[in-house]
Amino acid sequence: MLSSIFRTGFMALATISLIASLALAVEPSSTTRGASSQSIYEKPYITGSGNGVAVGGYIDMEFEWPENGTSTFDQHRFIPFITGHISDRVTVSAEIEFEHGGNPEKDGEVKLEYAALDFAMSRGFNFRGGVILSPLGSFNLLHDSPLNDLTARPVVSRQLMPSTLSESGMGVFGTYDVGEEGELDYQVYLVNGFNEGVIKDDTSLRVRGGRGSQKADNNDNKAFTGRMGYSPRLGTTLGASVHTGAYDADGDHNLTIAAMDARTTFGPLELQGELATVSADVDLTATPGVAESQLGGYAQANYHILHDTLMQGSVVTLVARGDWVDYDTDMDGDSHTGLTLGANFRPTEETVFKLDYNWAWTTPVGGEKGDAEGRFFFSFASYF
Repeated sequence: MLSSIFRTGFMALATISLIASLALAVEPSSTTRGASSQSIYEKPYITGSGNGVAVGGYIDMEFEWPENGTSTFDQHRFIPFITGHISDRVTVSAEIEFEHGGNPEKDGEVKLEYAALDFAMSRGFNFRGGVILSPLGSFNLLHDSPLNDLTARPVVSRQLMPSTLSESGMGVFGTYDVGEEGELDYQVYLVNGFNEGVIKDDTSLRVRGGRGSQKADNNDNKAFTGRMGYSPRLGTTLGASVHTGAYDADGDHNLTIAAMDARTTFGPLELQGELATVSADVDLTATPGVAESQLGGYAQANYHILHDTLMQGSVVTLVARGDWVDYDTDMDGDSHTGLTLGANFRPTEETVFKLDYNWAWTTPVGGEKGDAEGRFFFSFASYF
């Protein structure tokens, strides 16, 4: 079992390292740097608005047809954005999320996903406070559906680094030049952190269920989260991030999530991936059998073709992604493996139509890997 864990972890680390090595070796072919502390200000509705108040957002609609279930349409997300430039130094931004139709009395949801005030002091040191996007991995910072080439999010980004992870807190961020082309970007915050919901039914560790309150912390120990991102050139970003703090009411048990991410482009090919580990202090007397460590990751390749062929400004992208999560690295089973293949069409950079198919294999605790369960998706997403 241990050899299997080490082999899986080694393969994941090798994948991230390969992407990082290619990132440092190839010439740039993109005009962006990926996830950063400024990502919130790089959305189309802001870049074209000038000063004052800007209003925009995105829509995300899906048709899902599971192999062993009922097909359905899902108005998954409608997200209005508001940004106000109060002065040259003060900016207030917000995102309001309407999920699954937005009716809480049925199965919808309405919540404040992001609401923060930024006070700019210098390029390298600035204040941010409010409901922030925690900089845990790059996907949480770049989770908007129009940005992503597949319909469903990576499992590791939903479960171990539970996107969208929005938390009440305050901290600082900034960017520094490194050499002639490079940039070093950082974000560090103190936040309320996770709560006891990370322990599901006293039987399993499930981080997503413990996303904390934006109103009140359940203990006096603030959690720390931060990310350091290095971009050696346009189109390439390497990152390391962490989230650590007490999750129980007494403040005696800590949960720590550490992650690495990499993204690079060369020619028409784009590579990206993330690797995450979870370590939890667990009272095994009160909750025997609950996992103390988890591991997961994904690797994805996007190949862009037919630029300006179908219509002016359009592009087609072929996508392949493999992802996996081991929910308990100390025992056999309790794991997920997935493969997704897809293609999408962008008539413009801001709008995308996606067609993809996902296979998922689940291994129960102490059991054998089950047969693949398939899901077909057709979806569209667009900024406005």
